[in-house]
Amino acid sequence: MNIRKKLLTIFSGLALLALASGGVTVWAIASWHASEDNLQDHYQRSLLLQRVRAATFRAMKEVPDRVITDDDDAKEEFEESIEPVDEDFERWAKLADNDAERQQVQQVRNAYNQLMNNARRVFDLMDAGRRNEALELMEEQLEKEDFQKFDEVTKAAVASDQKIRQQIRNQANNTRQTAQLVLTISAFGILSLIFLLFAYLASDLFAPLREAEQALDDVAKGDFQRHLDEERQDELGSLNRAFNRMTAAIAQREQIISMAAVPIQETDGASQQPDWQKVPSRLMLHRLVSQLRSRVSQLHGDEVDGSGTVAVAQKQAVIDQLDQILQAVARVTEFGFPLDLNLARTDIRSLLYEVMLRFHDELARRSVSFELQIAPEVNYAVVDRLKLREALGELIRNALSALPERGGHLGIRSLLAKDATKGAELLIEVADDGTGVEQPLINQAFVTFDDTQRQRPSVGLKLTRAIVEQHGGSLHIDSEPGLGTLVQMRLPLREE
Repeated sequence: MNIRKKLLTIFSGLALLALASGGVTVWAIASWHASEDNLQDHYQRSLLLQRVRAATFRAMKEVPDRVITDDDDAKEEFEESIEPVDEDFERWAKLADNDAERQQVQQVRNAYNQLMNNARRVFDLMDAGRRNEALELMEEQLEKEDFQKFDEVTKAAVASDQKIRQQIRNQANNTRQTAQLVLTISAFGILSLIFLLFAYLASDLFAPLREAEQALDDVAKGDFQRHLDEERQDELGSLNRAFNRMTAAIAQREQIISMAAVPIQETDGASQQPDWQKVPSRLMLHRLVSQLRSRVSQLHGDEVDGSGTVAVAQKQAVIDQLDQILQAVARVTEFGFPLDLNLARTDIRSLLYEVMLRFHDELARRSVSFELQIAPEVNYAVVDRLKLREALGELIRNALSALPERGGHLGIRSLLAKDATKGAELLIEVADDGTGVEQPLINQAFVTFDDTQRQRPSVGLKLTRAIVEQHGGSLHIDSEPGLGTLVQMRLPLREE
């Protein structure tokens, strides 16, 4: 299984567990809201039932007042007490969730209606002067049967609501426990996959990458015999095989260059074979060109015989040497210098964001504040995307190296400018508020060789300027010690 499939499997598992956790969380929240709403409805039902009971009890107190004390206002007060009861019954019925609850409401309503009808009969009998009949109806029917039945069914309804509320609480508690269990399992699975991912990255990805980095360092030092493991069947195996092919090709080119050595004719007539592998490619090319000019001068300066022709043997020897030098120059030119620009229409905005993403982790780790400004008119330009990306990356690396270990500010700005002689230009500026450097040191950074130290300095800025100049542009650096550095890259704007 290749790296892509392994990572896809792990991240798919993480995504599924995260999705399951999110789904369970949403379900738990929805269930909790439903339980709370249901619980509130049943509290409202109980409240309405209690209001019906209270209003009925107040109204029934007026019946004995009318019969025993002969209170003329009792009937009016009775009707006032039961006036809101009908509305409470309607609201109570709307809150019923099932047939059992609706049947319960109807039972209470029937008992209430029976009680009210008999109470009104008592009032009617009193209005008709039939006190004895009213007293008998109140004591035998109203108090012993109707009121007792109403009290029983309402108490049963209150007890039923309490039982249902307890069931709702238990259901909500079960939902919470189930959600906790599922979330615990999901969290354990996510942590397990994260640990698995870390272990995989440490053992199966980072270690081979460190080995590849060391191998590249060895190649940079001139060790072209370094080989990486080719048995892996994933992307790293392909990378290792490509690295081995590259080192083999470089070794072959070095061998070709070494075979291009041309004997150097000494003043005493002897010749020696120089060791070209110990000479830098550009310096070797200069020496070969010098020898070529020397042989041409020798050819023109040789004495001629009486007929005006050069001795055949001597002429042939010089021609052979010239041919060897020309072949050496061709080989060094072919294998010692990079290819031409690969120009293509490139999205500059996308390129700038891509370059910054390469440094995102370091910016975050070092707490470097960053600002990216891209003018609206900046769009596409014809450039070598890969080379320009490396040039920008080198400028950002230099800016980061000038900043302190933590903190500092780095900014990139891109805009279009118009020059009277050069036309439209693409400007890319990289600025930092780091240590800065004096101008003589900046100029020294562009020198190929340091004669005093006999060694080559860092070639990052030199290569960056070379890339910019290959595009027909210019690179300008303005720096002040203690204030920071501003690097401005100007590229001719080619859109086609």
